[in-house]
Amino acid sequence: MIPWRSPRAVISLRQINALPAPERDRCYLSLVPPAFCERFGLDPLAFTDPQGRRLASVEAPREHASVRLSITHRAGALDPAFFLRLDESRYGNLQITFIILNDPEGPRFEVDLDDEGKVTELGARTRNLRAEESAMRAGLTPGQIRPGLRMLRATLERIEAFAGRLGKNAIILEAFFYHNALTYERQGFGYLAGRDRMEAIHRGFQPGGILEARLDGSTPFRAQSAGGGIRGRSWAIHDGILRQRWWPPMMYRPIGVRLGICTAPGVPF
Repeated sequence: MIPWRSPRAVISLRQINALPAPERDRCYLSLVPPAFCERFGLDPLAFTDPQGRRLASVEAPREHASVRLSITHRAGALDPAFFLRLDESRYGNLQITFIILNDPEGPRFEVDLDDEGKVTELGARTRNLRAEESAMRAGLTPGQIRPGLRMLRATLERIEAFAGRLGKNAIILEAFFYHNALTYERQGFGYLAGRDRMEAIHRGFQPGGILEARLDGSTPFRAQSAGGGIRGRSWAIHDGILRQRWWPPMMYRPIGVRLGICTAPGVPF
């Protein structure tokens, strides 16, 4: 992919959305790391498969400062392997509203649908406990329907470069799960809000802590050993061990800066 360079006059997603579709799509498809196309044999410019079928979808309404980018690894695939939604915050920073990097060749766990086939919103509305337990035992984290592609770092670098070309000061996001926050810490993000809660959670999982005491084995997600790793903690929190709603921390990374924050020092993933 040839890196897109922003015209000086273009400083917002809304302005990019107003460009002719081919130019607009070229801007947004620059967000995809080259390794993605290499992995699935896609043309890195047209995002087509060897049969010439386009596998990328760009939704960028002209009247909104928002974009949704969805790419499947092959025609007719059930789930996108790459999904990204970007918005602009009220202060003009670039916000990663949603990002999915699925390995479409890995097993799928139906955590997104309950036993009646209704959407669970990844556990926010309802839960598919059997699918969640299977996903947990397979090494996945809450909210994952498939294993990841291990391309988060490369994707964040593309997003940061994109934001820099638009003259943004930072990229921001909400961490929908506990493990998300720790993952983004390791990618150089800090906290606009929620760091105190993250540090309190870490204290709670220490020996003798209030959360450690609740790891009583009463559900598969509350094993006594769960507090020793980020993944286990995240499943316990997803299972309601906090006894209050999980409020996603708001996180940020200044362009060109890595903040080095760690709210769970010494805890392996």
